[in-house]
Order: sequence, then C-alpha cells, then structure tokens
Amino acid sequence: MNKWNYGAVTLLTFLLVACGGGEVVKPESTGAKSARINVELGVTYMNQGNNVAAMNRLQKALGQDPGYALAHSSLGVLHARLGNKEEAESNFKVAISLDPSHSSIRNNYGAFLCKQKKYKQAQEQFLQALKNPLYETPEYSYLNAGVCSPDKIEAEKFFRAALRKNPKFPAALLQMAKLSHELKRNLSARAYIQRLHAVTKPSAASLWISIRVEKALGDFGLMESQALSLKDKYPDSEETRQYLQWVTK
Repeated sequence: MNKWNYGAVTLLTFLLVACGGGEVVKPESTGAKSARINVELGVTYMNQGNNVAAMNRLQKALGQDPGYALAHSSLGVLHARLGNKEEAESNFKVAISLDPSHSSIRNNYGAFLCKQKKYKQAQEQFLQALKNPLYETPEYSYLNAGVCSPDKIEAEKFFRAALRKNPKFPAALLQMAKLSHELKRNLSARAYIQRLHAVTKPSAASLWISIRVEKALGDFGLMESQALSLKDKYPDSEETRQYLQWVTK
C-alpha cells in the first residue's frame, strides 16, 4: 500500500452549519424554533472563536429541544475543539442516533474520528454522508475522506471527486497541489496552485507548497518571489519557520 504522509496533511474540515445537510425540514414547535436559533447563534460564535458564548447557546438549545440532532453535533464540534474527546464522542453518537441520514453530522463525526487516528471508522462516516442524494456540500466529505485515507492513490480519487463537485473548492485544490508535489508531478502541482490562487488569496500553506514546486521545476525566480511573499505576509507562520529551516540546510 502506498502510504499517504499524514504529517504533511494538516487540513480536516468540520462543516459548521445550523441547518442543511439534506435533511427534510419539518414544522417547528416553539421550543424547536428557539433551539434552532440558539444553534445558529452558537455556530456563529464558534466561527468567531468565542467558545464560551458558543457553549452557552448550544447548551441552551439542548435544554429547549433535547432531541435536536444538530445541537448535539454542534456541541460535539465545540468539545472536539476544546479537547474534550469523551464529551465530543458522546455528542456525535447521540446526534447520529437522532438523525442517521444527516450528512453534515456524519462528516463532522468522521473528521473527529480521523483526528483520533480512527481512520477506518472515520471513512465509514464520510461514505455514509455521501450516500445521501440530498447532501448539499458533498465536496467536504470527499475532501475529508481523502485527507483521512492511508493510501495516496485513494486519496487522489477522493480529492478529484471533491473538485468534480466544486471545481473552485480551495481546500481540495490545495490538497491536490500537495499530493501532486509528493508524487513528483510538479507541473500538475503548479497548475493546481494557479487554480487555487485564482479563486482565493495565497495562504502560507499554498505559498510554501509553491516554493518547493518551483524549486523542483527549476524556476528559481518564481520560487524567490513566492518566498518573499511568504515571509512578508506570514512572518510568524509555521510555514515560514519551515521555509527558513529548509533554506539553511
């Protein structure tokens, strides 16, 4: 088996949503509506990095509607971020028992399992998510399945599937650039980086990949240009630290 380099893969996507995932929308009671609003607020606070406010809102939502699967799932994501593994696992399992067909919940549980290095179990969740024909953002589960795959060839298939669903998906473009470079397909890696930078501004990760790709292709002028951008825009990043170590070897 051609092992994928987990050390080179740092991205795993939790899909933070307050609705969606392909589930059927049902009429809401007053308590259910209040719970949904609090989950939406909790997710917003999580996206802003305000974990205390997020926790308060999500716990309030569960008090209003203990059977609301997305509240349990969102709380699972928050506990995972806080390093509360047992609480996160419990919340995800309850969420899935309440709504087994909700693809975003499956995706988030899979991302959690992958970070715990439970790769086979994680893949099962991603594949379950993808079985739902109403899943609105399958590219996220394809991406995560690729990141969590122990095989480069299989990972590539998942990343390509993500890009078929969304050709401008930045995270999948970045992963294909990384994988192409690892496989010494540096012209392809350059093309993926160009596609990535056409849809979003260069990140520390994409610039660091680009630097190594251009060195491999012998374009030292572009390599130096990308290196200057990395140091100028992201001086305190891990990628800049790695670059400075790399050039002094």
